[in-house]
Amino acid sequence: MLIIVFAVFGWGVGVVRAQTATGSGELNEEGLATMGVARMVEIQEADVKDGSILSASVKGYVLSTLPYDPQVMGVVARDAAIIINFTGIPNSVPVISEGIVYMLVSPKDGQIKKGDLLTTSTIPGVGVKANKPGYVLGVAKENSEVTDPNQIDKIAVDLNLHYFSSKSPFPGSLTDILKIALFPTKEGPTPWFKYLIAALVVLLSILLGFLTFGRTAAKGVEALGRNPAASRLIYLGIIFNVTLVVVIVGAGLVIGFLILRL
Repeated sequence: MLIIVFAVFGWGVGVVRAQTATGSGELNEEGLATMGVARMVEIQEADVKDGSILSASVKGYVLSTLPYDPQVMGVVARDAAIIINFTGIPNSVPVISEGIVYMLVSPKDGQIKKGDLLTTSTIPGVGVKANKPGYVLGVAKENSEVTDPNQIDKIAVDLNLHYFSSKSPFPGSLTDILKIALFPTKEGPTPWFKYLIAALVVLLSILLGFLTFGRTAAKGVEALGRNPAASRLIYLGIIFNVTLVVVIVGAGLVIGFLILRL
């Protein structure tokens, strides 16, 4: 039994379609049911299969091809329990970002067992077992019986897009913390945050360098006035401190550059 609900969402009219009256999801052609709310998104590719993984790109939504992709958006599920459809979206497919969904997977990075974390891969729209820290899709709810890396399977996945680190976050590595804070995701901060942090690091290093240089120069002039005979030693001390200032500013520039490259 299908239920059609029309609702106004501020700027447009949407259609909320429940696949069954109980919201339990319909069975697809493979006898599998999907639990979750999907929204219609426009995609560039044609004939996208159910269970394919989509990511955001400068060209719009595309099949994921980047391992541990921080721009991953969700999984195509035409049999979703509820589909929210804004009218006027051409070439669109329903995508689930959270819930129980049947997803395309490959044993390319290891045999997938129940409880394994899954992530995106170089195979367009197909997930694999996650073997290192990074952005993951969720947890496998069943074993995949496929062992041939050239074959694709479809299994139930508890979809929960997030960054996973095998290390304790307190204290976590600087790289892990920066990745969590800086990589833009569908719910994460925008790219300007990365540039803001880099600019602050560079400005603080320059400020610290100038403060150190000013204090050193003042003390050097004062010492030279009190003891002209020790001018050589004083000059060496000034040169050493100026070198230290250059190192501080250079370190700030390097850290800022690394933040932008993450």
